[in-house]
Amino acid sequence: MQALVFIAALTIILGISYLWNILSVKGLELSQGFEKERIFLGDTVNYMQELTNKKLFPLPWIKVETEVPNEIVFLKGKLVPHNKPNKKILSGVYSLLWYQKIRRRYPVFPQNRGIFFFGPVTLTTGDLLGFFHKEMKIYNNAKLIVYPRIVDITVAEGIPDITLSGVSGKKKLFSDPFSFSGKRDYFPGDSLKDVDWKSSAKFDRLLVKVFDSSYKKRVSIILDVNTFENAWEGIDPELSEFLIMLTASIAKKAIYQGCEVMLASNGRMISDDKDTDIITLIPYGVGSIHLKTILEALARLDNYSIFKIDDIFPKVLDILKKGSRVVYITANWGNSGKKVIKLMKKINLDVALVLVGKKNAELKGPEGITTYHAFGEEKWREIPFIELV
Repeated sequence: MQALVFIAALTIILGISYLWNILSVKGLELSQGFEKERIFLGDTVNYMQELTNKKLFPLPWIKVETEVPNEIVFLKGKLVPHNKPNKKILSGVYSLLWYQKIRRRYPVFPQNRGIFFFGPVTLTTGDLLGFFHKEMKIYNNAKLIVYPRIVDITVAEGIPDITLSGVSGKKKLFSDPFSFSGKRDYFPGDSLKDVDWKSSAKFDRLLVKVFDSSYKKRVSIILDVNTFENAWEGIDPELSEFLIMLTASIAKKAIYQGCEVMLASNGRMISDDKDTDIITLIPYGVGSIHLKTILEALARLDNYSIFKIDDIFPKVLDILKKGSRVVYITANWGNSGKKVIKLMKKINLDVALVLVGKKNAELKGPEGITTYHAFGEEKWREIPFIELV
């Protein structure tokens, strides 16, 4: 008789446990994201998870395992190894009452620029006694875009401004006040008389009127991402990141001076689904929104290309505007770069050549081309500014 009672009790317990296990993932929701989806390298941001139990049954235990990038440093949370390369697992075990919601914040900071995905998330739960367990995968990944560092760009005494055509100091333009061509975001140094107060109030940010002028400031930035002349020689990672930081900083400087800025590179821009474009081309634009577009392109930029700069230059020529100051940035001053400079000189473009890295310290550009040198690749993470010499 006692054996029958024991078997009956065990059957009931197992039945309840099995039913509890089936219902455990019903009404279970998890959302994840960041306080800010776009940050600069060096910034810290909170990664957040919200777990909700939308049913009458409590969950005595639930294990949450999130795939996270290895390049992200967590200041809080338990991390365990992952069998996938460049991945870790953020792991936590919680309990939830009926209709309860819990939130977790994890301060993180990235070690490199790029686009990073958090997820998928595996939720594992089950009955109170642990006889059964059930898993649920959540593939709604969170995305974090990390812009490259931006620092001040200065020039040595007596050297022209990198973003302006002709001699240094050519910053003021004479505009036609009757030839209105649009609006852009206000930048320090803009005249208050050009502020469009009505539009500024409507869009809740300062906007200034843009007028056509006899001379438009345009800057065309061409970046060669390769750090060696031949692709098979590999990558110098520190020099590569210094190149991208320099490009971002020059772009910001030009846009803050009110210039129209274009960006072209033989580097590919990595997209959300890991596919890539062959090259990167960002058309001319002005203002803070355009700067964000350029910074996002540089955040996603692959630092290696099978294409030499002269391979992609015909496509760049199609969008170059006359009267533009062309800033050509390279860390490998070889035959491909010389071909591009020769062609631009032949069609009378105003070219500034920036040779990057200590290995190029003794090299010079062709006669008649303004040549700058930029150093600091070994300390690119710490330097407060870049001086062009």
